[in-house]
Amino acid sequence: MTELILITGGARSGKSSYAQQLAGDLGERVLYVATAIGFDAEMQDRIARHRQQRPAHWDTWEGWQNLKTIFTHQSETYDVILLDCLTLLVSNWLLHQTEATLEEWDGAALEQLEQSIIEDLRSFLEEASRRQTTVIMVTNEVGFGIVPENRLARIFRDVAGRVNQYIATRAKTVYLVICGQVLQIK
Repeated sequence: MTELILITGGARSGKSSYAQQLAGDLGERVLYVATAIGFDAEMQDRIARHRQQRPAHWDTWEGWQNLKTIFTHQSETYDVILLDCLTLLVSNWLLHQTEATLEEWDGAALEQLEQSIIEDLRSFLEEASRRQTTVIMVTNEVGFGIVPENRLARIFRDVAGRVNQYIATRAKTVYLVICGQVLQIK
């Protein structure tokens, strides 16, 4: 991999806009990895707005798990792969696991879930490195707020925070976006 870049910040901070600008600056051939699922009308509208904001010549892969299959389904070599966003990816993994009730989720089950997410990301990054592709990942900084009242929200915050740490330790560059202003922190 040429470089792994992580862009983090709060909701509506300008992370995605900055990531798209950076991806366009770094290469002509861009693959946009969209991790959102349109469960309801509001999310479908958000997805539609994101599609309209991306350059028409970028390719899109929609999914949130088995990320390394991107490389078996895409014949083109990309300069940049932009994954937006890690927190939706984590949320989808959690929601996919709702066959068990929250009360049944013990520490071992949560650790296994977290390890599955990290392993999927590790495999994806390993494949990207073989292709000398710059990877940009967007995520939400979920640790700035209060401790959530409900268990699912706390689990999400904890897992997302640790996944963010995993990616940040591997990233060459990390940006924090606040109010549309970009601060390089690594």
